[in-house]
Amino acid sequence: MASAFAVLNETLPPPGPELVGITALVAAAVVVTAFAVPADGRRSVFYRANFLGTLFHEGGHALVSILTGGGVLRVAIDSPESGGTWSREPSALAAILTIAAGYAMPPLAGLGAAALLHRGLVPAVLTLTLAAMVFLLLFTRDVLTFVVVVAVGAIVFGALRWAPPWLKNGVAYAEAWLLLTSEIGGLRAIVSNRFQDGFGGQEDDAAMLARSTGIPGFVWIAAWFALITWAVWRAVPLLWPV
Repeated sequence: MASAFAVLNETLPPPGPELVGITALVAAAVVVTAFAVPADGRRSVFYRANFLGTLFHEGGHALVSILTGGGVLRVAIDSPESGGTWSREPSALAAILTIAAGYAMPPLAGLGAAALLHRGLVPAVLTLTLAAMVFLLLFTRDVLTFVVVVAVGAIVFGALRWAPPWLKNGVAYAEAWLLLTSEIGGLRAIVSNRFQDGFGGQEDDAAMLARSTGIPGFVWIAAWFALITWAVWRAVPLLWPV
């Protein structure tokens, strides 16, 4: 317990603007690849980084389901931008909160990471990320999800255990930027699907919330976009060195 407490309170010197800028550019490249689909359908390596946001998206569903008195049966990741969480909720309100938490969790987690990084608590960010992967592993039932969760956990654990300070900073700052911006691509996808396939018969989070609450799906999508914008606006001063 004392060792875990020491890790959570360990601080590192803040990185220079070069490292912060590089990690921000990586996140920007990931967002761009989510919008730009090549003619041959082959995505760049940056597209794979969306797995992190998808893990936290599904983790958000799972966590809120448990916190509202429900239970999680299974979490699955199908691709860098899609996944599913099978859960039971004790009430309609719990179901609404659980569904809404998906797109809300990554930017909020990114803002939380930014707040910790602003205080130099890089090991805390990595430790909490590792804990999130262990949490997801409890509900993993398929090979792809297992591989993705273990791969992210291994990268974070390796950085936490063996990496020099500059690399710890790089991994933690890249994670913060990616979480803050990862759901931009996901929201782009559900908006695009509506224009391509029509606004009826949708099965995404916004459509499920619209059926449950009577509030149109585009309102939920706009609310998530607003949340992402707010989280990025609050996080930039925390992440960027003065």
